[in-house]
Formats: sequence, C-alpha cells, structure tokens
Amino acid sequence: MAKPLRAILVASLAVLAATGSQGESRQSDTAGLTAAVPRPDLPLSVMTYNVMGLPWPIALGRDEALGRIADRLAALRRAGRQPHIVLLQEAFSPQAAQLARRAGYAHVAIGPDSGLRTAIVAGPDDRAYAQAARWDRGETVPKQLNSGLLILSDYPITGVDRMAFPDFACAGFDCLANKGVLIAHLAVPGFDRPVSIVNTHLNARKAAGVAIARSQRAFDRQAGLLADFVRAHVPAGQPMILGGDLNIGADRNRIHAFFTRWARAGMGFVAAHLGGARRALADSLPSDAGTHRDLEQASARGKDWLFARDDRGRPMRAIHAAVPFGTEVEGAPLSDHFGYMIAYEPERRAGAAIQLAQVASWR
Repeated sequence: MAKPLRAILVASLAVLAATGSQGESRQSDTAGLTAAVPRPDLPLSVMTYNVMGLPWPIALGRDEALGRIADRLAALRRAGRQPHIVLLQEAFSPQAAQLARRAGYAHVAIGPDSGLRTAIVAGPDDRAYAQAARWDRGETVPKQLNSGLLILSDYPITGVDRMAFPDFACAGFDCLANKGVLIAHLAVPGFDRPVSIVNTHLNARKAAGVAIARSQRAFDRQAGLLADFVRAHVPAGQPMILGGDLNIGADRNRIHAFFTRWARAGMGFVAAHLGGARRALADSLPSDAGTHRDLEQASARGKDWLFARDDRGRPMRAIHAAVPFGTEVEGAPLSDHFGYMIAYEPERRAGAAIQLAQVASWR
C-alpha cells in the first residue's frame, strides 16, 4: 500500500468496515462477456500491476486513475495489443473490481475475500509470533479488506484455488488486508494442458509499520506457504506463470528467503535471474528507450515479478516486453507501481513466421 497513507489505516477502521466488503462479490469466475479468444498462434502475454486500488479515505483520487487504467486496456484491446492475462494487486475498491468488464476481459478470478480463512496448523514459533501481535498496527483486528487479488483473462477459467495467509503469517498494517494466493487454471489454445496462473501480494517490509525483523519473519513464512500451496495445486507437468507484488526489493534476506523456498520446492524456474523483466532486459526485448527505462526501473525496484515455465518445468522463453503503465507523458504515473507485460512463447507453436508478425504488430 502507499507508504504515506499507512499511518491513517488504523484510524480509518470504522469506515473501512463499511467499505471493505464492496467489490468482494463471489461472482462467477467466468464473467458473461462475449470476447474473441486469441488464436493459438499468438504469443501468451501476461501483465502484472499493483493498481493501488485503495478505498476512500485511505487514498484519494483513485476512481479516476482506475478508470484511465481500464480505458487504456480497452484501447490496447481495440488495437490487438492487450495482455491476454492480467494479474492485479491492491484491487480493493469496487471500481478496481469493475475494471475487468470495462477493459473487455471475458473471464475473471477473484482472490480471497475478507472472510476466507485457510486451515494451516501453527507451530510453536507461529504461536509465539502471534502472541506478540500489536493491536495498534492492525495485527489483532478482523480483516478490513479482501486480498486485492484479481486475474483477468481472455481465456476460459477451468478452475480456481485460493489461500488466505494465516494471522501468524502477516505483519503490521498488511494484516488489515486478507492477503494470500490466487490460482486460475486457464484453457489456453496451443497448450495440451491447462496453464496455471498464480497471483499473490506478499508482506511489505518497512512500510508494514513494525520492526523489520517481524515483517521479515512474516514474509519468510508467506513465501514458504506460497510455494507449498502452488506445489500442491499445480501439477508438475502443467505450464505455469507466477507473478505479483512480491515485495522482495533489494533486501538480501528477502531475496534469499524467497528464492530458496522455490528451489527447495523443486521449482527452479522461480529464480532471480529468470524474472520476466530481467530476462527481457538481458535479451534487449524493449523496442524503445522509454520502455527500456521503465522496465529497468521496475526491475531495479524488485517488487513486481513474473516467472513462467513450460510443461517440462523449463523456463518459458520471453519474446516481447512492454510497459503499458509506466512513466506518463503528462502527469504522474497511474499507480505507485509500474505495470509491465511479458509475452511468452508457447510450446509447439504454429510457426515462427506468425510469431514474428504478431511481435512486430506490438512494436
């Protein structure tokens, strides 16, 4: 969440209790829109974006920004350049939840609402951690917001899995939102099996408002629960894309904690050097200086990540990169994060000539 606004979170709880449930409707994960499914000869494009969709009074002026985000996605769609899959974080407000329909996405998966509880056994260390919870940082109050997680898709959703992080795996103001994991299994043309899309938002560091050691402990616990949940709900031979606001940053402890968890889980495609933004920069995929600069900034910040594997567990090859929501020509960016897109090459594609033609149309 926006750092300058965290100090007023606890003071706003009474208002949030009335507004936090908005946009949480457990509507069907396949919204009833009529939209053409992208052909199997097109690359699989995915965007991750923390839209800072915080409700009033925590944030001001977000309705206009969210409307502009939706309109830009709709414009990209009209031009045939929209990301096929969008991972949104901090999509708390009703306007954020309506973004998918306005942008023309036919299928939507919704993350944990404020009431979801996932049964996870607490160990002795977990219980000791929970006993030291701080009420003045929101760690002991009921969840005031949902997870803020949405997955928008041009492809049909065949199944959804959700997990909410337990109270012993959150720290500080982040505990006011029911953060967790959202997995949508998609029927994507050109793939023999479903493609599993994983979206998450992990605990902040300093901005959580508690001691760094406490936020670090929550982050490490979340990283382990995330890796375990994914391993349990995504078959080993299934293509997968993992992304979201991972809040890793440049902290060496967080870097080690997060990537070690995935290595131990046998999913080596989740590695720092295999992040979508870093691979795109290494392969000189950005087509212009502005895109390169924005992608470099997003990569250096180390919060927003994408990772992709094929049906054999190998890193999927990135063939194009764009930053639909980065530096604005006029005015400030539409969020405190950049939204970037990576196009991945599916296995057993129809032909290189078609791929090159599609990539050229995005430039």
